[in-house]
Amino acid sequence: MRDQWVRAGLWGAVPIATLAVACMPLLGMEPMTWVILMWFVFLALRAIIDPVPFSRYHMRWTVFLALPFFMMLLDMFRAPDMAIGWKYAERSTALLLFPVAFLLFGAPATKRFREALMNVFTIAAVALAVFSNAMVLITDAPLVVVDEPGYIYTYRAEFGLLTGLHPPYAAYYYFLAALFQIVRLLDDAPQRTLRWIGIGALFLAGVALASRMPLFAFATAALLIALVRIPRKEAWRGMLGVFVAIVLILALSPGMRERSSEIFRDFTIPASQSEVTSTNVRLPLAICSVETIAANWLLGTGQAQAQATLDACYKQFEIPLLLDGSYGTHNQFLHWWLCFGIGGVLLFVGYFGTLLWNAWRQRNATCLAFLVFLLICMVTENLLARQWGVVLFAFFNALFVAGMLADRASTQGRGA
Repeated sequence: MRDQWVRAGLWGAVPIATLAVACMPLLGMEPMTWVILMWFVFLALRAIIDPVPFSRYHMRWTVFLALPFFMMLLDMFRAPDMAIGWKYAERSTALLLFPVAFLLFGAPATKRFREALMNVFTIAAVALAVFSNAMVLITDAPLVVVDEPGYIYTYRAEFGLLTGLHPPYAAYYYFLAALFQIVRLLDDAPQRTLRWIGIGALFLAGVALASRMPLFAFATAALLIALVRIPRKEAWRGMLGVFVAIVLILALSPGMRERSSEIFRDFTIPASQSEVTSTNVRLPLAICSVETIAANWLLGTGQAQAQATLDACYKQFEIPLLLDGSYGTHNQFLHWWLCFGIGGVLLFVGYFGTLLWNAWRQRNATCLAFLVFLLICMVTENLLARQWGVVLFAFFNALFVAGMLADRASTQGRGA
């Protein structure tokens, strides 16, 4: 009798804990870590007591999805000591943990549950938008952000201090949640009015953060959804509408207009720290990324030495801001190339190429939009080098792959 109660408790706890992980936009880094840990413990205990069967395809996909983490484990041996090497590899354990959870331990990934997870993620993203903007409105800006150059920089700095979240990652949450709901609307999901309101609120919250690349990635992913899911003529009309909307946003949104105008005027390397903007700071980053990769193109520097190698290059610009230890390549492809050499290049191309091809072959608009959105954002961000980014990617990526296998098994079962 006790065993039955334990089994029933674990089978009930797993879906609830999975939904809790989808609340990641509202969870800070430490609470999110504890939620993921508890979720994984529930799954592991259930797998021990009442194992969920899996096929060789599940095992193959688990190994494939965890390949970046395995490369980082091997890279540990290049670090000055194993503790330092593990510090860098540990950030990416989600790339192993989520595939194991969804593909081997049987975390729920049915179509209905995937929809529930995307809805919970959307609700959490909307709650983050409401909470953060309410706090910005009712809270006096701390002195540390008062001197920021312009309203949008003050807003973004205050947003980061109040939420503990780097603004671009909040934009990822907002725009991805909006993309998920666009697909749900095309699936004729109920509560259509609420979904449209949610999409509008999330879009405005993302625009308010004035993160340029996430906005471009959102527009591109939305157009891809249109091409996959609606007739071609209507899709082209949608493209025109999105283009017009982006032009209006750039013209009417003060923050987006201010940050977009930097692209056209800041083409020179800043001569001093006072001249640094979010655009021209990327010039020394790009120069040093290319120089350090050219010097280490075959084997890379190793993760533990990458930042120190870049910092040594940054010294030539005499900008103290660049030497605070946080300015990497700001490009995921270049980051893996710098860290792992040609192996990182092959991993990036093979890994994401396979994921894109699989999603396209399945005509999975949600997965395609998710991958394209994040890949475009990786052009200006080391997305998989930060836990915010790696958890977001690893969770939904493993979910969509597990969902593909679950849908295939369901189809074969009905055929039999």
